[in-house]
Amino acid sequence: MKKNSMEHYVYDHIKTAILSRKLAPGKQLVENKISNTLQVSRTPIRNAIKKLSLEGLVDIIPNKGAFVTSPTKEEIIQAYELRANLEFLAASKAMDSMTEEDFTEIKKSIEEENKVLLNKNSEAYVKSNKSFHVAITEKCNNTFLNEFIVTLINRTNIYLLLYDEFFDNPEQQPYSPDEHTYILNLMEQKNEVELKIALENHFKRAFKSLDIRYNEYKEVDEIF
Repeated sequence: MKKNSMEHYVYDHIKTAILSRKLAPGKQLVENKISNTLQVSRTPIRNAIKKLSLEGLVDIIPNKGAFVTSPTKEEIIQAYELRANLEFLAASKAMDSMTEEDFTEIKKSIEEENKVLLNKNSEAYVKSNKSFHVAITEKCNNTFLNEFIVTLINRTNIYLLLYDEFFDNPEQQPYSPDEHTYILNLMEQKNEVELKIALENHFKRAFKSLDIRYNEYKEVDEIF
């Protein structure tokens, strides 16, 4: 197997294990154990871990090692609160520049979001969810504001993939598409007061849906 292929092989295995909630947040990724289990050298393992670190799925701590990202409750709350404030700022600026065509396209993205949620497809959901929010915030025409928001979306999407109980609860119905539709309607009405409240409630609901107690985790050699 070529070097790049081995790196991708390791990367794909670790990422899948994290996103499928088999490796616990905070779990150390021990190179020797991964090497023995996957029968690959340590170089592609290190490169794969670095790539996962850049994506926010792994934390590399000097003199300690690499660990599956494990955000504190306070960090998650801070991220969602900041998102609510920044996205309100962007959305309120975007309202005047959005056209009927923009609103129509965003409504189509909500329909797609509902489909992937009904199929319990978590990775497809975070993509459609990001598309909805970015389609709105990019219309604010503020490059720096958009960069900050995208960074926060990427970070909170990791929290969603790691902890959102929706994807493990067959009885729970999707709520996000309805809330997104309501937010979009308020923007069409240019109702800033209600929009601020709706965004705050939307992100509070997102935080409450996270189940940080999830504990059906395994060891590396049990997974691969």
